[in-house]
Amino acid sequence: MSLPERGIFILEFKEVTVKDRQLFESYLNKPYHFGSECAFTNLYIWRDYWHTWWTEQFGFLLIKVQLEDDIFYLQPFGGKDEDLPLLVKEIKEHHGGPFEFRGIYECSLERLGRLHVEEEFREARNSWDYVYLQEDLADFKGRRYHGQKNHYNAFKKENPDYVFETINPENYAECLNFGEEWCKERMKEDPSIYWELRALQEAFVNFEALGLRGGAIRINGKIQAFNLGKAINNEVCDQNIEKANHEIRGLYAAIQTECAKNVWPDMKYINREEDMGAEGLRKAKEALHPAFMVKKYNLLIK
Repeated sequence: MSLPERGIFILEFKEVTVKDRQLFESYLNKPYHFGSECAFTNLYIWRDYWHTWWTEQFGFLLIKVQLEDDIFYLQPFGGKDEDLPLLVKEIKEHHGGPFEFRGIYECSLERLGRLHVEEEFREARNSWDYVYLQEDLADFKGRRYHGQKNHYNAFKKENPDYVFETINPENYAECLNFGEEWCKERMKEDPSIYWELRALQEAFVNFEALGLRGGAIRINGKIQAFNLGKAINNEVCDQNIEKANHEIRGLYAAIQTECAKNVWPDMKYINREEDMGAEGLRKAKEALHPAFMVKKYNLLIK
């Protein structure tokens, strides 16, 4: 570790690499974790956008995020409750004063509440994850899924010869090419999509090393949609990336249900991540009727 001028050893953070997956998952892949932050894929493929760093201290995994001038830390994973004050002291020394924990799950509220800080937990609604029953997305059963079922049936009627296939080394390049074209078409209007492009490139280059699974739909010989993700534990998976040709009616409904049926039959739940506060995205995710939300909170430590 480096020795600062004040003469106190402080935290030393490292970049996230593919080789860190096993260590991260020893902390993150717990049966009580359902949040998208616990999918190592997200931490890795978005690391250049979020400037994600990590360290281990006192038995905790600590993840630091630096988005321009906004610096914060995810909730500590692992460790013992009695060692939290030691970790907080170290973070203050490293940060140079007050700092913020973000993405705190409900299961961690009591634990972090024992720090007895001045501030209260604040809801981070735009970051809440939508978690669905696998069987609901696989079957679209019942009146509440009437709209999705209609879109899916229309897709099948208009594209009777479509083919669903799992993502594998033989179609990596085709799926990646489709995703790259999808991003490039939209980057002129929204330059931030460049980071989506980078993320999906990282995902496909490291598909097996990241432990990803996915599915794709081929129409008239061409890939027109794909969806990929990562199991968090034995009950829930996180769907990291989904792309589809919006000009093909019902294709998004098709890739959702085909992947639920054929890629994730062993999962009870599917996490389709947050809506980021976008009204249209929120309505679309609510329309799929989540089984529950992974609520997240922020806490300022002074």
